Amino acid sequence: MREYAPEASFASWAFRFAASQEGVARVLSGMNTVEQVMDNTATFRDFRPITEEELGIIRQVTGIIEKHTPIPCTACSYCTHGCPKGIAIPEYFALYNSISRTTGSFSSHAVYYNNMSLRHGKASDCIGCRQCERACPQHLPITDYLKDVAAKFEAGSSFPTRK
Repeated sequence: MREYAPEASFASWAFRFAASQEGVARVLSGMNTVEQVMDNTATFRDFRPITEEELGIIRQVTGIIEKHTPIPCTACSYCTHGCPKGIAIPEYFALYNSISRTTGSFSSHAVYYNNMSLRHGKASDCIGCRQCERACPQHLPITDYLKDVAAKFEAGSSFPTRK
């Protein structure tokens, strides 16, 4: 993306992609800085729909992200409402994905996981009721992914966990 359009922000790519879809009348954005307001305004001042070449670039980027994101959770948290064990599903999935993308310290991810498990159910606490899967708009096999998370973060853990 930077090679193709070095002046374009990632947000401008996203807005142009969204606004180029058939039937889209408005594109909304949360903004935190004046620079973001200026970037968004510039994107739509002289709006150019996404080209076929740019769609190809977006597909390449999407492939790279998907390759390094084993759990495609969007962190909507619908899965957590009513979980009988109070498992922090999106947070655990984010940690799992993060450790899959980095070569950084596994121990820091394990510390985050174990600290979170002091306030929430651990991934291994899942009873397989599948309430989370019925609520998931992505139709993810959450109970299977929780087993992966437990295997990654709980095996041989020497950190204190919630009883």
